[in-house]
Amino acid sequence: MDYLHYRFKNWKPFEYMSLPEGQKRVARAYMRQEMRDKAEENKEIQKAIGGG
Repeated sequence: MDYLHYRFKNWKPFEYMSLPEGQKRVARAYMRQEMRDKAEENKEIQKAIGGG
């Protein structure tokens, strides 16, 4: 999960790793939701262009 925050949120690797566990839990929950949202957007795009 720390890589996803680095890749998509421009967090330095140790920013995520140094968070207290409660804050990591929240960050993971938000990242999972964002991943679900992006997957849904991709499905809608594919549907709109006739790809699925």
